[in-house]
Amino acid sequence: MKKIKRILTVVICVNIASQLYFNFLIQGFTIAFSVVVFSIFLYNYVELNPIKIAIITGITTSSYKFLWFYSSNSNFTKIFERVTPEVIFFAIYGIIFYFLYYRDRKRDLTKFTISIFFCDFVSNIIELCIRTKMVGIDGNMIRDLLIVACARASVTLIILIAMKYYRLFLIKEEHEERYRRLILVTSLFKSEIYFMNKNAAEIEDVMRKSFSVYEIVSKKHYPDELKNLTLDIAKDVHEIKKDYIRVMRGLEEISNDKIDVEQMKIKDMVNILELDTKDYIVTKNLNIELDFKYECDFYVSEHFYLMSIIRNLVFNSIEAIDSKKRGVVKLRIREIGTEYVFSVSDNGTGISKSNLDFIFNPGFSTKYDKETGSICRGIGLTLVKDLVQDIFKGSISVQSIENKNTVFTVKVPVDLFRG
Repeated sequence: MKKIKRILTVVICVNIASQLYFNFLIQGFTIAFSVVVFSIFLYNYVELNPIKIAIITGITTSSYKFLWFYSSNSNFTKIFERVTPEVIFFAIYGIIFYFLYYRDRKRDLTKFTISIFFCDFVSNIIELCIRTKMVGIDGNMIRDLLIVACARASVTLIILIAMKYYRLFLIKEEHEERYRRLILVTSLFKSEIYFMNKNAAEIEDVMRKSFSVYEIVSKKHYPDELKNLTLDIAKDVHEIKKDYIRVMRGLEEISNDKIDVEQMKIKDMVNILELDTKDYIVTKNLNIELDFKYECDFYVSEHFYLMSIIRNLVFNSIEAIDSKKRGVVKLRIREIGTEYVFSVSDNGTGISKSNLDFIFNPGFSTKYDKETGSICRGIGLTLVKDLVQDIFKGSISVQSIENKNTVFTVKVPVDLFRG
């Protein structure tokens, strides 16, 4: 089925390209762009037998021309004599190509170009001989056909090289897109693992307390039912802790193998984040403008965590903007004194004064799904604060005017990045 589709593609494209031609040397002998198109297909569709596809293409192209000429001229014999040599041209072209290039099965562009040059030249000579019945052919005609063959082979080569570089460009672009996604996913992954590590310590504390309760109940001679219950709780917490740590270690191994980048420049991180955020805005059909600027550039070793911090703040800003107004989210990165200062601001709904003191608390969230009523889990800003303080030894603050704007400011020591 795939071969049939490709044969049809060749036939249709060559027929369309055959309309671009000019008369040459004698009446009925034309130089068409279709030969260039046919050669390009021969190079790319290596699974098609060139002799068969050449004969099929020659017959269909000649049949189309026959019907076109016959509609305006009823002289069947003249029209037949005019279009038949074209079938022979394609047949000879396919046969020569088969023996010069196709049988070798190696995709050598230099050899291919030389082969189609000879195919073009010899096929044209044979077609011209048939049309003139070997009368009137001279050295000038042969020279002109050499020039034509050289020109069409050169055009074919240029197009194939252009196609090759275009494919490489697309592959490079696709790889860059995958790399960007990998950086973002890994940063999310690592920040969540960091949060899980903190939770593991809290689970350990709960387990220790539950065993303490069991010991107290045992010493105070409380009923066996209560003693057994406290022991079961302690055991359950211990099992939960073991499963939790096992999952966490597995995720850590995956994230460590995911990408091996020791450090990144801040400008590259901003570019990756900006592209990702723009894609999100377009996908969600949001009326939001991004204004990302960095006044300094430096290498970041813990770039996954820093990416997670900035991305969390940027997406918080996006979520804070009412869909009815034109939103603006700004990111600024500056070096002020001994600190790098990251600020993320928006012109969204702002944060009420009563909530400002609680936004970094675990579980606190003012966001909810209007359709389901589900409240967000509320660890975004808690995680951001923990990462800023624990990983970067910095600080985070927020200023907000309700229904006007919000600015989150992160400050980290310059020495942390230069050490």
